[in-house]
Amino acid sequence: MSISVRLYLEADRFALQQLMTELGYSLNDDEMVDHIREIRAKGGEVFVAEVAGSVVGCICAIIDVRLAAGKYGELVSLTVTRNYQGSGIGTILVRHGESWLRTRVNKIRVRANTIRNKAHGFYEALDYKPIKSQKIFIKEL
Repeated sequence: MSISVRLYLEADRFALQQLMTELGYSLNDDEMVDHIREIRAKGGEVFVAEVAGSVVGCICAIIDVRLAAGKYGELVSLTVTRNYQGSGIGTILVRHGESWLRTRVNKIRVRANTIRNKAHGFYEALDYKPIKSQKIFIKEL
């Protein structure tokens, strides 16, 4: 199986919408386009993994700066379609995101919902160490 990783193209948006649905998020066309535009406007990037010309995974690499914690790279929205999970595509995407971030930051963070136990083991196997658990609060405006 030949796997290639490349930058997201607008033609990939429907495949990314499906991947986000598998992750538990339903995005319409406008939302997908807006999110990618905002990610890029803030210095981040979206990468996709292809097998035989089909998008089978994605990852987003962003830069985050916090007053207390400083500057971090962050890998978010890592998703591999169910048919290809366990095939190494997730690791390839993480390594690609790390490589892109390496010239921009000194630390990379990932977050995984407490219910995603498989994701916890996946990231730990890639040498990420858990540092804290927290609750996230949102206020709709």
